[in-house]
Amino acid sequence: MKNIIVGTVGHVDHGKTELIKYLTGVNTDRLPEEKRRGMTIEPGFTSLSLPDGRRFGLIDVPGHERFVRNMLSGVAGIDMVMLLVAADEGVMPQTREHLHIIDLLGISKGVIVISKSDLVDGEWLGLIIEQVKETMAGTTLESAPIVAVSALTGNGIEQLLAVLAALADDVEARTGGGACRLPIDRVFSKAGFGTIVTGTLFSGTINVGDTLELWPNGKTVRVRGLQVHDCEQSQASAGQRAALNIAGVDIEKTPRGGWIAAPGLLRDSYRVDVALRLLAGAKDLPQRSRVRIHHGTAEVLGRINLLDKEELKPGDNCFAQLELEKPLPPLKGDKLIIRSFSPVAVIGGADVIDPLPPRHRRYQKDLIEQLRQRQQGDSGDNIYAVLKRQKTLTTLAVLAHEAQIPPIEITPIINQMVSDGRLSALLLDKDVFYVLPELLSFWQQRLTDALGEYHKGFPLRGGMLREEARSRYFTEFNQRQFLALIGYFCQRALLRAQGAIIALGDFDAKLDSFQQELIEQIKNTWKNCGANPPDWQETCDALAIDNKLRTELLIYLCDQGMLIKVAEGIYFSDEVLRDLIHKLRQRYSDDGFTLAEARDLLATSRKYILPLCEYFDREKLTKRVGDKRYWLTR
Repeated sequence: MKNIIVGTVGHVDHGKTELIKYLTGVNTDRLPEEKRRGMTIEPGFTSLSLPDGRRFGLIDVPGHERFVRNMLSGVAGIDMVMLLVAADEGVMPQTREHLHIIDLLGISKGVIVISKSDLVDGEWLGLIIEQVKETMAGTTLESAPIVAVSALTGNGIEQLLAVLAALADDVEARTGGGACRLPIDRVFSKAGFGTIVTGTLFSGTINVGDTLELWPNGKTVRVRGLQVHDCEQSQASAGQRAALNIAGVDIEKTPRGGWIAAPGLLRDSYRVDVALRLLAGAKDLPQRSRVRIHHGTAEVLGRINLLDKEELKPGDNCFAQLELEKPLPPLKGDKLIIRSFSPVAVIGGADVIDPLPPRHRRYQKDLIEQLRQRQQGDSGDNIYAVLKRQKTLTTLAVLAHEAQIPPIEITPIINQMVSDGRLSALLLDKDVFYVLPELLSFWQQRLTDALGEYHKGFPLRGGMLREEARSRYFTEFNQRQFLALIGYFCQRALLRAQGAIIALGDFDAKLDSFQQELIEQIKNTWKNCGANPPDWQETCDALAIDNKLRTELLIYLCDQGMLIKVAEGIYFSDEVLRDLIHKLRQRYSDDGFTLAEARDLLATSRKYILPLCEYFDREKLTKRVGDKRYWLTR
């Protein structure tokens, strides 16, 4: 069964509370001040049972101009509206302001109730109905049915109930899936229970025992109990009004205007990209106007940064960035109401396009087109916009957090985007990183250009150290992200990686004839020296090799595995090293050997045998136990 919330709105003293009392038997003026004044100050809540058994939540919202802010908190989350117009007074200022709010929020299901019909004759009633039709023209309630009723005589009540039932059939059910989000419109404490918050559940479900997060203070709270329509329940679903008994926070730290939501869903937004609409009856809205911004049950001050205009004319719309003085936690698609700073009046509304945008420069054609596409797009476009802001590889958890889409919902969207080629996935062990293909191409070009220059400058080197490439050209990447990027390019043969060295896929270190001759001479020198390798610098001096070339030749010999560095300044020929290992294994295959035994067998000195044996230990060829070393199975 659908959960439907009906809001009763209209000018002060047009009979909202009396009508609700007649329909439900409940007086929603619960505060002493409200009863003394005879007007609703805070939204009042109750439920209405229809003859067919369905049950609606009813909200009686304030009608006095001084309490429009409270009225806005009351209409947050309603599905249908009863707009009351008193037959003896007709359309009044707050009637129009409430209508503007309903229109800006996009609430199209509603009924116009001509209240107090017992106070006028038929001719006057006909004039009021015509006035109402003219007022509704061009709004979301233009085609709304009109019903004349009397809370005194009961006239028209059955017809009203029938209209509400028919309208409810067409109300789209709110999704029960997704992360839960509930704007707090009341906070109070109850003896023996503690803190109670109430509101209309925007999305998802809340269960007794759930751990949720309180915005804006970030406190983790637990749902100890909940009520729906004053009845104890184990679960509340999207579209229902709920009262939550929460543990983990004191009442003074639970602000009205805050939210209860799934942990990690809501984030502070100080800038919001919106599609802004100015009411036809408003005044010109200049650039940087200070305004009041309403979201859910909260109101904050902010300025409007028009992105492609100097001022917005009445009835026009444009893209804008709202700069907030205090944060709000909107999600894409949420609706905001804009009121002027002074005098206070509703002047327009806005649809949230991006709740966490960067600061924009004005008059950027590409930006306007991007906002237009995002406004018309789906969740995939929202994720795409988040990825456009990323400067490195991104995980699913980060995407879910930045796009404000729960992981369980974002996963199939991400998978589809990868399948469609809109997104690239890079694997590293069990981690998956995501990036836009165009950014991947940009990084590929950056890396190939850098390696190309490196190979040109150092043609004998096998490549650049991976960490050097990251620290010089990819400072925004951490090590694992860079490993994933290198792995992706290597899989496509664009790069080649050997240990900590990376090179272009088609690069080979090449020697000219002179260098090749030097290499052969060096190899022969090392081979002939056996277990007593020569000093590198002395060898280069003997061969008259200049300083730059001797450095490059040493790197080349080590990269190619012709020389093995066993300690600082000590290198062994790879052929010699294999032969030495073979001799030691053959002589001491089972019994361990000491330094002295190895030195004597290999006919070398302590200067070389100690670093050589320590090299064996580092390479896990041997294990030292006391004074002896034992061969490990390889």
